[in-house]
Amino acid sequence: MTLNKEIFKIAIPNIIANISIPLLGIVDTALMGRMDDPAYIGAIALGGIIFNILYWGLGFLRPGTTGLTAQAYGKNDTRECYRILYRSVSIGVFFGMGLLLLYKPIGSLAFTVLSGSDKVEALALQYFSIRILAAPAVISVIALRGWFFGMQDAISPMILTISANVLNIFVSWYLVMHQGMGVKGVAIGTMTAQWITFFIAVFIIIYKYRKDVLQYLDRAIFKAKEMKRFISINRDMFIRNMGLILVFSFFTNHSSKLGDEYLAISQMLLQLFYFMSYAVDGFAYASESLVGKYLGSSSIPKVKTVIKKCLYLGLGFGSLFMIAYLLFGTFILRVFTDDISLISAAQPYFFWLAMVAISGALAFIWDGVFSGATASVELRDSMLLSTVAFFIAFYITQIKFPLLAIWVGMVAFMLVRSLVQIWYYKYKILPLWLSEFSNKR
Repeated sequence: MTLNKEIFKIAIPNIIANISIPLLGIVDTALMGRMDDPAYIGAIALGGIIFNILYWGLGFLRPGTTGLTAQAYGKNDTRECYRILYRSVSIGVFFGMGLLLLYKPIGSLAFTVLSGSDKVEALALQYFSIRILAAPAVISVIALRGWFFGMQDAISPMILTISANVLNIFVSWYLVMHQGMGVKGVAIGTMTAQWITFFIAVFIIIYKYRKDVLQYLDRAIFKAKEMKRFISINRDMFIRNMGLILVFSFFTNHSSKLGDEYLAISQMLLQLFYFMSYAVDGFAYASESLVGKYLGSSSIPKVKTVIKKCLYLGLGFGSLFMIAYLLFGTFILRVFTDDISLISAAQPYFFWLAMVAISGALAFIWDGVFSGATASVELRDSMLLSTVAFFIAFYITQIKFPLLAIWVGMVAFMLVRSLVQIWYYKYKILPLWLSEFSNKR
């Protein structure tokens, strides 16, 4: 199989799966919009923020698992592939059970920081208390998706993503529209879909990998040296994710301080940025899987070729979105609102959205490269430096251009992240690979 076919074999299922992701939020909002009080929509939004932070923060398990598994796969070390599976799922279950046990203090803290009317907070707490019951399933599936990618299997994660979203939509719709359960119905629908998705993942493991899955279940799974490396990589990935959460949370929080209109505009444009990320992520995941695989097999020329091809494809998609936002931004925004004054007020920010799109596409691909290489320290440090750059750019710009500050900061965040990773790759990581490769020869 050619490298182009390998890249598209992983990228296309991811892009297809990602198409289903925006539908979930749209349907949940539409269902709550049919209730007799806008507090229902507010409750879903407030509760959703908590889960975004929790699960985005713990999402480090996916890239960490992908890189380690892909390298073991490239070495034809089947035993280690399955040991990584058990390690990652065990840690997923551990964190999931921890969230279950600590859900009351987590909820109290969250609703201290986040604010809404008494009714919104009461409904959001109900939503949170039900959805949290699926925490072990959600985090385990995050780990399993990472393992599938490491095994060069993009079809199984696609099945899981589409299953979760379609199940969620239909169960929530039934419980809300036919059983009149309101916020509780949406929460139960989401929780049910997440548990069913977990069992689908287990079924795929048992069916598709039945030949080896039990063969390598032994005490060496928790061997100290391997566990230390696994935990160390995922610790760095966690810190990296915290930087990401900080920047995007600050983006939303600052937007809210500039008025309802500015908040609405920034959130609509942010959704357009996410659409771009869904497409480019397909090639970012391909770079993760294939860089790890070819590093494992010590094929440095193929690693370099994968990086080049994924960068071209990722930047190509990012450029298409950049052009679309510059030329057709007004038309696209009508998908979200028919408020002409709001669309008109958004005009000055389309240029900045386009800049975030192209710089973000570059950052996503390099994130994939570093994740596949398990260069977690460099990935962590590039995120920390880019987070600092975000705040420096923001506060400098805010002095004279307060309405543009958050966007200038976001461009700086994406660009610095990419530039630091390029520097690490060129002057540290690539020379290390070449040295290790020559020694093996």
